[in-house]
Amino acid sequence: MQFFYLLILPLFLFSQEMYTRTQALMGTFVHITLPAPYNQQISDSFALIHHIEEELSSYSPHLVYQLNQKHTVPFHARLSEAIRLSKQYYKDTHGYFDITIGSISKNLYHFGEENNSVPSSEALQQAKLNIDAIKINTSSITTEKDITIDLGGMGKGYAVDKVADFLEAQNITQGVIALSGDIRCLDICAFELQSPFSEQTFAKLTSRIPQLSISTSGTYRRYVGTQKNHHLINPKSRSQGRSFVSVSIFTQANNTLCDVMATAIASMPKKEALKFVKNQKRFGYVLITPTGEEISGNLEKFVERIK
Repeated sequence: MQFFYLLILPLFLFSQEMYTRTQALMGTFVHITLPAPYNQQISDSFALIHHIEEELSSYSPHLVYQLNQKHTVPFHARLSEAIRLSKQYYKDTHGYFDITIGSISKNLYHFGEENNSVPSSEALQQAKLNIDAIKINTSSITTEKDITIDLGGMGKGYAVDKVADFLEAQNITQGVIALSGDIRCLDICAFELQSPFSEQTFAKLTSRIPQLSISTSGTYRRYVGTQKNHHLINPKSRSQGRSFVSVSIFTQANNTLCDVMATAIASMPKKEALKFVKNQKRFGYVLITPTGEEISGNLEKFVERIK
């Protein structure tokens, strides 16, 4: 069994000797832990994530950057899949997961860039968002003028899923894939959730199932100037989500779903978010409000709390 913080700190070992390597990819530190004989598969996993970064990143010179600049790129299978999934999740989340948020996150706030700034209310309201303005056919992917896409709300989860699929094809059943707060435990694992208010942890959990997918989104790590201007933006109001400072999602073998839902729920008004998660059977959740209230549900299928 592996035991780690969510952003990962290995503490306990699996039943066989394990090997952990780390690389900086997709704007974060990627940790991959596999049985010692599979060092080559770790290298192959890093290479796969690197390719996915080249395809999904909105930073120069990657493929989404080119799409945002030229509004057309040749058909690409993985980018097309990521966009199609995003369009479905847009519907599933009632519009709270919208990859055309890039018109705000990339064009106005410039998150992750040196020239970041806080835009005016007028500029926010004028930004063009329209998920239907992205078109895919057998030869190309296109967007309408003034549409900018940002796959940051699902890209890391998508990459974790692709690595997990690759390792499953190699018959590897023990290990951990971790891209910041997006984690897949191939076998049973235990982990702690970090407090959004300090370096302490507030919950110790163990998985009930193999292939547990975990994702956490928070308002306290990525922002412009102050945490008030964080990156989890409600695409409907065009303002930051204020209801939760941390959202953790758990399901089986679907990190893309976890990543998307953590992003979407963090941007929702509280009343709407609680109604939304109450009706979900696909995932469990732990939500932390700005006052420190913990709201959780549907965990029993996925994780067990350690007292």
